Amino acid sequence: MKSRSSALCRAFLASALSLGVLSAQAASQSLNVLNWSELIPAEVQKAYAQQTSTEMTYDILDSDDTLESKLLTGHSGYDVVYPSSSYMAKQIKAGAYEPLDWSKIPNRVHLDPLLLKKVELHDLGNRYGVPFLWGTNGILVNVKQVRAILGEDFDLNTQALLFDPLVVSKLAKCGVSFLDSPQDVFTMVLAYLGRDPNSNDIEDYKAAYMQLQRVWPHIKQVNSTYRDQITRGDICVAMAWSGDAGVVNRIVRENKLDMEIRYITPKGQTPIWFTMMGIPKDAPNKDAAYQWINYLLDPKVATQVTEYNSYPSSVREAQEASRAIQDGRYAPSEAEIRSFYVSGTIGPKTIKVMTKYWRRLYSN
Repeated sequence: MKSRSSALCRAFLASALSLGVLSAQAASQSLNVLNWSELIPAEVQKAYAQQTSTEMTYDILDSDDTLESKLLTGHSGYDVVYPSSSYMAKQIKAGAYEPLDWSKIPNRVHLDPLLLKKVELHDLGNRYGVPFLWGTNGILVNVKQVRAILGEDFDLNTQALLFDPLVVSKLAKCGVSFLDSPQDVFTMVLAYLGRDPNSNDIEDYKAAYMQLQRVWPHIKQVNSTYRDQITRGDICVAMAWSGDAGVVNRIVRENKLDMEIRYITPKGQTPIWFTMMGIPKDAPNKDAAYQWINYLLDPKVATQVTEYNSYPSSVREAQEASRAIQDGRYAPSEAEIRSFYVSGTIGPKTIKVMTKYWRRLYSN
């Protein structure tokens, strides 16, 4: 997940404070949550606090590094936290989390078993983390603009739109955008080249760098902000996070724009990531933590949450509800989910090499 604006943080903090006041009057327990902004609507928080007589403190997380610092320092004061799965893997090794007692989470039966299996790359046996929501890195495509250049018969379901120099040089006419995130970019180009996207082999990154060199002159922008540009027609292809796919389609729909923006996830070349729920080892209110996690896995609550934040839920019933609506939100099929690979944890030496190559691309 990425950092949010300070205005949104202030709004959510104000909501959290009001929740605390409302629930404190008849609170029988306390709960301290640290989560990303814009993920759980205030009405869900309020309903939980009132139904369970909980004094709830809901703080906003700005980065995985901030959370890691709090957890590894100890005595964070939080009962439930929301790390990215790749960060959680490191934190599990450091002993930061309480092993889960799944008997206290009866709504586990609603979790998608396919997702539970995939997240085991980071949490073997699902001992410490509960998948909350998830997403992918893919490609946003302005279908009309791209078809006009590449032809009606061109198969859009390919990473060639980003990494084939012959294709990208043609698309330079309408604009191609990369994420300003070296790990996201290198992971995807490795998958495109048929190499291990979670590789720690330096030669793999050299090959990825050479491929990027071939397309780099044709890239219009390297920017993790691309929603406005693609809906204005300033770019026609954007490496993108799935959370933006539903937002972009909502912008198109609400403004009655004459365009089709499609989110592409090529088979076998698309990474999946997770936002997890975990209970810190020193959480002061563990029973309340289990109650909160179980509440969020209730199918009705999970559906309400995913309708609010546009991210796919780990709860099967909420996934099915999103697929049924068909309003442009990101709701991949089970077959698509099976084809996604899990982004792994890359070692510090590999990150150093990746960063070196990324700087070279910028300097050129």
